[in-house]
Amino acid sequence: MGKRSFAAVGAAVSILALVSACSTAVVPAPPSAPVETPPPAAPEPDPAAPQTSVLDGIYTEAQAERGRAAYDGHCAECHGEELRGGEMAPGLTGVAFRFRWRGLKVADIFESIESTMPPEEPETLGDQAYIDVVAFLLGANGYPAGDRELAADSKLLEGIAVERMPP
Repeated sequence: MGKRSFAAVGAAVSILALVSACSTAVVPAPPSAPVETPPPAAPEPDPAAPQTSVLDGIYTEAQAERGRAAYDGHCAECHGEELRGGEMAPGLTGVAFRFRWRGLKVADIFESIESTMPPEEPETLGDQAYIDVVAFLLGANGYPAGDRELAADSKLLEGIAVERMPP
């Protein structure tokens, strides 16, 4: 290879080095207003998560009394006057109640009672009687009464958790 070839190769390498340097050069951006990072958003509440619980006084004493009257007229024959159950019906207080409903929602209690009771005529008592019976059962299991009646509103009932009574 002659001097001319080395010169041509050297020029080519110089040009490649210059092009490479230009393509990787960092060019500063023009000054601008500082970008503020927005504060982190508060986590969205899970719409499926219950908003309240049976420990929050979700029914009234008067409602539970009406529930007792409905229970006596339609449920006591099978479940017993003391809610202990019978030959074909489960108990509705104490361990039997807590084991069956803990971790669920009040909607589950309401829907179960409404769709299956009385066994020979389910869904015949009307929403008010069924929700009053739910209030009676909550009271019979030691859950506190409050100052507002429990409504037979499935969306509302889905938001009420059945929790364990504190020791």
